[in-house]
Amino acid sequence: MRLERTALFGTLAAALLIVSGCASSDPEGSDSSSEAEGPMVIESFQALSGPVAPVGEAMSIGNKAAVAVINADGGVLGEPLELNITDSGGSPDQLAAKLQELLAGGKPHAVLPGSASEIPAGIPILDNAKVFTSQHFTADTFNDPKEYPLVFGNAHTIPDYVASFVGKLKADGYTSVGVLNSDDASGQAFQAVAKPALEEAGIEATFAAVSPSAVDATPQMQQVLSDDPDALVLAGYFPGATAVVAARAKLGTDIPTISAQTFSANNLDSIAEPEALEGIEFQQLAANVKGTPQTESEAFKKFYEAVKKEAGGTLPFPINTYLVAYDDVVLAAYAAELAGSFDPEKMTEALEKASPEDMPNYVMPVGFSPENHFPNVTEDDFVFVPYSPTENGLVVPAGG
Repeated sequence: MRLERTALFGTLAAALLIVSGCASSDPEGSDSSSEAEGPMVIESFQALSGPVAPVGEAMSIGNKAAVAVINADGGVLGEPLELNITDSGGSPDQLAAKLQELLAGGKPHAVLPGSASEIPAGIPILDNAKVFTSQHFTADTFNDPKEYPLVFGNAHTIPDYVASFVGKLKADGYTSVGVLNSDDASGQAFQAVAKPALEEAGIEATFAAVSPSAVDATPQMQQVLSDDPDALVLAGYFPGATAVVAARAKLGTDIPTISAQTFSANNLDSIAEPEALEGIEFQQLAANVKGTPQTESEAFKKFYEAVKKEAGGTLPFPINTYLVAYDDVVLAAYAAELAGSFDPEKMTEALEKASPEDMPNYVMPVGFSPENHFPNVTEDDFVFVPYSPTENGLVVPAGG
């Protein structure tokens, strides 16, 4: 069933009310946890159970790899960084309840509020409690330092990758597209950005949403193809991606097909046979593709070796799954280190002034400011490639 935008905002408001009591016990937003008394402890929430548990396990590996790298470099403020990972089940309701329990015991140094489906419910709670928050939700909803002053992001945003693929569609001369998208909060956020961007580029678009639990996306595929578009766009990081690819193959669709970055981030090797993915151009973060300048950087190489070691040598998920969780930890640790404090406002100020040289182990582009709390991602940070097998998390182009 479609999750309406009003329902999403209602959930956020309810979550905010849940913790209003515990937040009010600290009206000034400060307590002993704000002082530079180590060790730094980061609280991470991951879906270690439930339908997206494999993703949560992969992100936990990214979290732990970051701790290993940070501690090998001397820790935070001279002491080893500590990390607590709590199972949130991939559920916004579970996350809200567990955040309430955590905050009842005092203000943590920093919190990483779960997976993409949970983050929108967690951020208002943490913002209300004045807790430093490091997360990877791709909607730019939370990249508003005036509204969420203590919240930082470690992923590209929807406008970043939408600008990239809309630019490609326009350059290739397409004037109409059919868009299949995930029917969830992330998908709604995507459509809210993509629809006006396509209109501004002079590209007509028909959208259809596919349930995350869908086993057959044929009706939605037929819907977006009914207007005879020039190209097909696939979007959404969700279990229903399998049904989308199957529907395309079932209908024998041969029009040009572009996979937006969120769809490309699905575990393509497991959702379909390679022949079902032929004819699709996959928008990828350059950091996901072997041989790009981004994967040749020293920060990436250190991350990659650390995450492989933590995983026992094999990475079954696309590298970005591990990377955003890794950078979630690294950013919070640098915030405290650069501030010389666990005070969330001082941590924020330190990051807003930080240069790339100040954060050598942070993989995404550094460019934070009082107006921007997300990485400085540009269209150059994306590439379009045909399907290629993933080897230890990296897309390896033919001949690569």
